[in-house]
Amino acid sequence: MKKLYLAVILFSLSSLSFAGTLSNGIDNSQQQRAAASQKAESSQALPHSPLSTDVCSFTFTSGANNTFLQYCVTANGNVLDVVTPLSQQHIFGREGYGFCDINSGTEYFDYADAGDTLNWNPATVVSHSATKVKIARTTNDGIWTLTQTISQSAATSSIKVSMTLKNNTLVDREVQLSRFADIDADGTVSNTVDSTINDAMLFNSIGRGGSFGLALQNVGTSPFTYLGFIQNTPAGVLSCTPFTHQAIGPLVNTDGSAVMTYIITIPKGASKTVNVGYRGL
Repeated sequence: MKKLYLAVILFSLSSLSFAGTLSNGIDNSQQQRAAASQKAESSQALPHSPLSTDVCSFTFTSGANNTFLQYCVTANGNVLDVVTPLSQQHIFGREGYGFCDINSGTEYFDYADAGDTLNWNPATVVSHSATKVKIARTTNDGIWTLTQTISQSAATSSIKVSMTLKNNTLVDREVQLSRFADIDADGTVSNTVDSTINDAMLFNSIGRGGSFGLALQNVGTSPFTYLGFIQNTPAGVLSCTPFTHQAIGPLVNTDGSAVMTYIITIPKGASKTVNVGYRGL
């Protein structure tokens, strides 16, 4: 099954054009109005459960000026309101995690304002300090427990998110685990959007209305098959059909989003961990 999903990834990459989307001459304010309208519509594209929240429960701050980093974490483990460097906000209310249980075809996700599935139990705060918060959440079918450790890396002005997924059943299972972020670089919805295998990034070049951005990236050496990719929409990624809105960059003047995705086999009763991060550009 892993080979099949890897083939889907490779086919998806090869089937898309590598030519970027060029500016069509529409003035920037008109593009931003159109993108804002699309974002409002896309917020209704996925379901919202009563447990969904964009309310900050924990806020972390470090550095000053070019090394400044501030972000907050919701009770459910969404990383929001990312500001780096000083005064440059990039993520607002639409970020989170999702995975597909390949054995059953069941998807689980929580992207805050971008929607969530109805199959989660309430999250539990395991621990909290001045630089780190650890949050655990079990699916309401009892099959999976996701434990997230979200920590501030002041030395690199970055955020590290460790996602540990435990298989609570008596059979081996395979999952596709993803992290999603609707990044609005410099607080604007129309950005340059691009990716490598290791990261997905949205930024505004000098001369295109800004000079900063944010990357969602793999952290460290991963033993799993993984891919960073971009979407040509701010909508949350569907866990079991993650490449529906995949695009090949660079795209310009686009309200897009960033995804890191991993294919993982988790033995019965075992846990596996992936590490992603956010870094300013």
